[in-house]
Amino acid sequence: MTDFLDTEGAPPPPSGATVRAYGPYEVVRINLRVAREPYRGVVRAHYDSPDGRRAYRLTLWPRPDAAPNGWYWWDAVRMTRRDYRRPQS
Repeated sequence: MTDFLDTEGAPPPPSGATVRAYGPYEVVRINLRVAREPYRGVVRAHYDSPDGRRAYRLTLWPRPDAAPNGWYWWDAVRMTRRDYRRPQS
């Protein structure tokens, strides 16, 4: 991740959009920067926009009570992603 390259916030999904929620055993972690501060985010949901972009609803750590939790556009340059979802059996 490039130093001080902030992610871009996304709007909430438009009405009628398909939102895919993640369950407790589907842990996808994304590292990102917001306002030049590093955060680790856990994906709560995602939606795909008509132009092909994906937005993730993230709960951010280290301080979820004070962190800018919300929707962020996925960007492979500005974010790193680790997928810890359990395989389907």
